[in-house]
Amino acid sequence: MNVEKSMGCTAVFNVAGVDKQKFLKNVNENPKTYADWGGDWNQHIDGKDAALNSPYLSLDTSDQEGDCGEISGTWSGLSDAGEATNLNLVHLQGYDCTNAQDLTKAEMAGRKKTMLALSALKKLEGFENVKLRNYGMTIGVRDTRKIVGRYNLTKDDVFNEARFDDSIGIFPEFIDGYSILVLPTSGRYWQVPYGALVPDTNNLLVAGRCCAGDHVSHASTRNMMCCTVTGQGAGVAAAVSIRHEQSTHDVDIKYVQTELRKQNVRIH
Repeated sequence: MNVEKSMGCTAVFNVAGVDKQKFLKNVNENPKTYADWGGDWNQHIDGKDAALNSPYLSLDTSDQEGDCGEISGTWSGLSDAGEATNLNLVHLQGYDCTNAQDLTKAEMAGRKKTMLALSALKKLEGFENVKLRNYGMTIGVRDTRKIVGRYNLTKDDVFNEARFDDSIGIFPEFIDGYSILVLPTSGRYWQVPYGALVPDTNNLLVAGRCCAGDHVSHASTRNMMCCTVTGQGAGVAAAVSIRHEQSTHDVDIKYVQTELRKQNVRIH
């Protein structure tokens, strides 16, 4: 695995003690847009999205021992009880997440960096009295192994509304990764092909972020909502293959699509 080219991993954490109204008042008075993203995000923002409001935070750790410079990312999930339940701020590069030792190192580095982020958060209006609520259960991994499929998705597919005869669902033009961010605000979408779930091994289907494609298409298929599309498609195809006594390689895609439509899946 080429760790220099792979997407980083994230140590998500949660805090309690937020003055929600004070924080949101400051956010409304000093709104951030997607064009403001910087630091370790370094995203190319699609022009149509640059001026949209964004839950972006930038934290300065230069006054702390173990300074790691600017920490930046996003917040979401503020509860009325003063809990910020999804702080996506601690990003880690250079770890091979197919390697157990590297995963352990990433967990340790992520927790250390979380404490720096926590101290820096206390400088924000509304976050002055926060305390660590919990770490994420495990380090968030975005990029590891992928299959070589019957069809391998491409950058052109996710940018240009690809259409496929073996479609098992659709997904918006939403690309997030490898320094590219295109938000699903245009109404454009691409079709997810069954072939991207089918490796050489017979009667094996691979759904989720391991399905077949290049790195830019991965920045779309890795998103949880697309993982539900490929997961449902794989599950239905497996059931249909058994019902019709065919392998998952040979299953008639029309039967699969018929069953998906019964489940209210939009195919085209």
